[in-house]
Amino acid sequence: MINPYSILKAGKHQNGILFNSPHSGVYLPDHFLDQISVDPSQLPYSRDSFIDQLIKDTIIFGATNFIQHYCRLYVDTNRSAQEIDPEMFHLQDQKYNFERNYKVANGFGIFARKDHNGFDLYKKKLPPSEIDYRINQVYNPVHNALKAELEKIHHRNGYYILIDCHSMPSHRFINLRLSHQNQSDLIIGNNFHKSCSHTISQFIKNYFTACGLKVSFNTPYSGGYNTQHYGKYHNKPENKHHAIQLEFNRALYMDEGKLEPHSGFRELEKCITGLSESLSQNINEYLPDKP
Repeated sequence: MINPYSILKAGKHQNGILFNSPHSGVYLPDHFLDQISVDPSQLPYSRDSFIDQLIKDTIIFGATNFIQHYCRLYVDTNRSAQEIDPEMFHLQDQKYNFERNYKVANGFGIFARKDHNGFDLYKKKLPPSEIDYRINQVYNPVHNALKAELEKIHHRNGYYILIDCHSMPSHRFINLRLSHQNQSDLIIGNNFHKSCSHTISQFIKNYFTACGLKVSFNTPYSGGYNTQHYGKYHNKPENKHHAIQLEFNRALYMDEGKLEPHSGFRELEKCITGLSESLSQNINEYLPDKP
């Protein structure tokens, strides 16, 4: 077992911004590799490759990095702990409170049933002990630590902004017959304006637009569990608990077939680092939360 996460911080002048990378982890335990039926060489296509590297320099300007190390196929921490497909397990009772939503039905709950191609991952059903084991070893430690870090940040600064960083495959990579001309470079998810204030959301959009990116909001990625769970702006704006999701088009920075960074990597890295600097310099102007 490895530690499921790392927390990286600036040496001084830590602000209230945390960049989280929940899906860039590469670690898969040996027992998982023994359980699966798909070619292991296909597994890396299911993760948000290099996102942890794209955000690493944001700490220079006072932000915190929260980096998760387990591959999302093993445990996806950007899901509710109840998003479990019971058909994956040999269950003789129903002691678990499952949440059977569309993500679970499509094979992408807290434990993935399918890979990025839609192929079934496992050779056979798993023992129910896997549920508690994975939740206790990976899921709970991640969220306990993330919650504690956000609370510490809020106590120190009077606010927090969780920036949950992800990547999406380009339309060209998914299906060569589809035009990618209308696909955004970045989709900002703020749970349809419930998880983060309008002023901060718009500031981030304007910043990336100035970087030359085509930016849109919430469709088809409005924000996962992290954004919805930790972003409490809509319910209690006075508490200044903001969470926002950034979904970058992988074609911006990597060769999606070879899974290698290309010449655009450094440019996007500089742009994301610049967001950290710009937010740090201007955040007080946007914290008086305006609806």
